[in-house]
Amino acid sequence: MEDLPQIASEIGRQFARLSRSLARTEGRYEPPSRGVLQPPFGNLEMSDWVRAMHLWREHGAVLIRDQPARGCPACGLRDHRFLFYSFDAYPYVDCLGCGTWYVPLIVDDRLFERYYDLCPEAREIMERLAEQRLDEPKADADRTRLSAYFSELEPLLPPESRDVLDVGCGVGHSLEVAASRGWRACGVDSSPSIIRAGQKRGLKIFHPDEHLDRNEFGLISLWETLEHINDPFKLLSDLVPLLRDDGLVAITVPNVLAIEARIMRQDLSWINGGAFGTVHINLFQKSSLERLLARVGLDIVGVDGEYGFNSYELASYFLGGHRGAWDYARGVRVEQNLPEDTLCFLNWVGPAWIVLARQLLLTPIIKVIATKSRDADLLARIRSGYSRARRDEMLAELDRIYPPGQNDEQSGSRA
Repeated sequence: MEDLPQIASEIGRQFARLSRSLARTEGRYEPPSRGVLQPPFGNLEMSDWVRAMHLWREHGAVLIRDQPARGCPACGLRDHRFLFYSFDAYPYVDCLGCGTWYVPLIVDDRLFERYYDLCPEAREIMERLAEQRLDEPKADADRTRLSAYFSELEPLLPPESRDVLDVGCGVGHSLEVAASRGWRACGVDSSPSIIRAGQKRGLKIFHPDEHLDRNEFGLISLWETLEHINDPFKLLSDLVPLLRDDGLVAITVPNVLAIEARIMRQDLSWINGGAFGTVHINLFQKSSLERLLARVGLDIVGVDGEYGFNSYELASYFLGGHRGAWDYARGVRVEQNLPEDTLCFLNWVGPAWIVLARQLLLTPIIKVIATKSRDADLLARIRSGYSRARRDEMLAELDRIYPPGQNDEQSGSRA
């Protein structure tokens, strides 16, 4: 094993070299096109998103205060400290038991039905959301992401276990991908308009109150679902009996330990309770997910981070160039006006930071694979296979960014 203190020392020296080089550049560095920071939620038209924020603040935010209280979605405790109000007016607290950030109130369909009755225009925007999710370029991007998930999972499951229940399946892109790869797939979603959109394309999508056409699955997936659920413990408790003994549960959720979450907090676009349906009312981390899954009899056998942080947005926010979600919600065009030395630094170092954030689980999304199996050999095989694949991916990415043989010994560029 490499000497980690020596590597850390070399990284420090290289940062010092970089700082000296930037000081000597004196405007000679030619940065790429500065461009404009992209708004959040790529599956929504920006005009709809801005309008939805305006309507919610005017008609909906006042309804939150009347909602019933709830405890921590991960460990169940009610002992917490107040953190902040999000840009869409939801209170967020920090669980003193497990570190989960969450909205300590029930945010459900009844709340939004009251809101839509007060503001019919907001209902129209919500219904357009389902249609925009079917926009082909956006749908293709979603399918590509989901296909990568199945590529990771297939080596961990035998062919006879390739039947999947996707909970929170939306319009069904995951089901299309699964079917194209030979899986037997069905999904569950709570939105009637989204269910109709998926069923029109011949997909098996059920409402939670409906009876499924199968009662045993090799894979139960919750791709960015648990952050929307008021009682994840109850949901998972209902799902575990449907899982085969050697089956897997795959989960992705926003990560409360993400670099931008710790810095931007209430100004971060993905920390929001929802202006057109329940959004991110639960923000987990690895340790709090472990506690939640252990409560329902599941053990984590694989964990990874996904998506690199937006270094340009974070630097612009940190240097006072924009106000995060507050600017987006007002429809402000946020220019990427960073100093040349900052752009130079981000372009040189940013790619390696993104890989390091994945290694340390500081990415915007955290992904876990869990099972209820108690077969020691099976658990060891899955853990080993998943960990090895993750390591190989990160090393390959570092080799792509910093090709081997380019003065590694002198520069420490692969440290």
